[in-house]
Amino acid sequence: IEAERAHIALGEIRYGVHINEKKSLDFKRSIFASADIEPGDVLSRDNIRVIRPGFGLPPKYFEVLLGKEVSKSIKKGTPLNWDRLL
Repeated sequence: IEAERAHIALGEIRYGVHINEKKSLDFKRSIFASADIEPGDVLSRDNIRVIRPGFGLPPKYFEVLLGKEVSKSIKKGTPLNWDRLL
């Protein structure tokens, strides 16, 4: 019985944004283009920033993105996502 209660207490694993968290995305941070970026440009601290709202990639990927090449143009103020990178 104790093992069963412990298992239930762990809850379930959910990936992505839960419906109850949608409203809080405005208060979370994500990675945005801080300058216009053209195809072939490399992401750097000069052209991406971590700001609010949370509509782009989570901040934990900031260091991973540095040095990556862009495959599509990105306008300043656009949230970053994986399909814009090579």
